[in-house]
Amino acid sequence: MLKKTLMIAVATSLFATAATAQDQLFKPDDAVKYRQSIYQVMSAQTKVMGAMVKGDIDFDAVALHQRAVNLGNAASLLGETYFPETREVSDSNILPQAWDDMDGFQAKGQNLGTALQELIEVSGQPGFDAAEARPAVAKVMQSCKSCHDDYRQ
Repeated sequence: MLKKTLMIAVATSLFATAATAQDQLFKPDDAVKYRQSIYQVMSAQTKVMGAMVKGDIDFDAVALHQRAVNLGNAASLLGETYFPETREVSDSNILPQAWDDMDGFQAKGQNLGTALQELIEVSGQPGFDAAEARPAVAKVMQSCKSCHDDYRQ
């Protein structure tokens, strides 16, 4: 039940624009630093999963599943870091077109959420192996790359 709740939260919360009181939780500079820290955690998780599916390190289904859950937990924190006042923070890596195309930006976040939901679900199944992991991890990685290509400096 908890995993299902987590997956739904991830799929629906990525890149969500902040609620009216959201900008009072963080100063814009702090929100960008926090967001960048979350992305560092996400990067560390995806690097391990990528190395497993490429065969650079031994495949471990339990460890890959835990990395997927970790990635989902980290990703679920992003929504509160995206609010309009962060647009002007010079250290942000977000291109202006992300703010100008918020629907497209949020759609990419939802694509990541969907890919993560699928990876968390499949990686938690008995018998999960490297052959199943490759396309599921690739889908997560592609969703990350898609957003980077269009909206990241």
